[in-house]
Amino acid sequence: MFRIVLAAIASSIILAGLPATAAQALPPDADEIAQRIRQGNASIRQDTSAGKKASSKRKVRYLQSCDELRKQRKNSSTRSKKKVACSTGPKMRTAAANPEGGVPPGVPDWCKDAGLGWYAATRFNQCTWRTEGIEWWAGDFVVGGIDFTLYNDIVTVWNEGAFIFGDHVWAYNEWGEWEPDMLLASVAVCSANCTIIAAPPNKDLQLRTWIQFNTVMRSTVAANAVETLDPASGLIWDGPASDDDVEYVTEGPSDLRCDNGLLKGTDNEGCVMANAWPTLTYKGSEWDEIAPHISRSQAAGSPGTPGVEPLHRMYDDADAAQNRRDACSFITGSRPPNSDCDEYPMAHTYEGAYTCGCDDFTVEWVDSSQNQLAGQRYGDFGREQRLLDNDPFFVYADLSS
Repeated sequence: MFRIVLAAIASSIILAGLPATAAQALPPDADEIAQRIRQGNASIRQDTSAGKKASSKRKVRYLQSCDELRKQRKNSSTRSKKKVACSTGPKMRTAAANPEGGVPPGVPDWCKDAGLGWYAATRFNQCTWRTEGIEWWAGDFVVGGIDFTLYNDIVTVWNEGAFIFGDHVWAYNEWGEWEPDMLLASVAVCSANCTIIAAPPNKDLQLRTWIQFNTVMRSTVAANAVETLDPASGLIWDGPASDDDVEYVTEGPSDLRCDNGLLKGTDNEGCVMANAWPTLTYKGSEWDEIAPHISRSQAAGSPGTPGVEPLHRMYDDADAAQNRRDACSFITGSRPPNSDCDEYPMAHTYEGAYTCGCDDFTVEWVDSSQNQLAGQRYGDFGREQRLLDNDPFFVYADLSS
């Protein structure tokens, strides 16, 4: 029996093209992404118990690249005629191009449109996609092959600590001795502080049809604690015509952060994509005094501009009160009727006047009721986006709305 395990580690996510109200993350550079992939590969190789359990009596090896196989055969004086599989690796594509099969049902369009063409995320969902191939060699010749598009997505259940890990496979471009009777099975590996609640059944391989596997997982983080989980999904390609087991590993990196009872004002659990930083938007049409102040402050050098330098949420009420006092001590002019001192950055951030110990802030007189409602909007936003103490976020003043 020929068995190929395809594992896709949850990946560190980059946002592109999402509206200002969705999450935004600063994209890592190519070297950082490569390092994360190497780390992810090492992680999955250390914990493949789900795949090895079913094949404990067979020798398990990792599927090598076709380039490596070609070099080995070129330098070897003896070439076996036994059929051997290899990975062609990810196919070249552009970020905006549709992969073969398009986007699976239920997967958002932005999954394929991330800036690097690989990763995308909101605060509570993430996905990766790749198009790869498998070739079968006998002697010096390729005797068959098949390509496939793989989507992997994580959908969290807000404020419950549960999440769904999905794999979607579209197989196509088959030729030669590609083993048409393959059975696909799901493999899931859950790290410490995580458990698998429900696993999907095995399915027959079907060509040019989306095959979907959903594994339900749940955080088991202790009360009043926070952990970064490292779950992984995988596929077993079970071909009956061959006689050895091969673990085929591909991956992309991610930080799924789960906490239990640390969100201010609640005692529930929840998970977020830690590298997707949310954006708080104030529309000029609704906040005609707050939004212009934010815009002027950011233009003068205050942090918080989306994609540039984030603010960080702060829980401590005493420090927030001191931030407000220190900032508003600089306001000039007499107080207009029904007005408040509005400080930016907000008092409940570590960039506030007192906690930052800097002068990158501004103060203005604004309508009192608008100022209070803006503060409530910030508090609601923090709960909605599950911002823990010191979590980064951006602020966007949408003056054109």
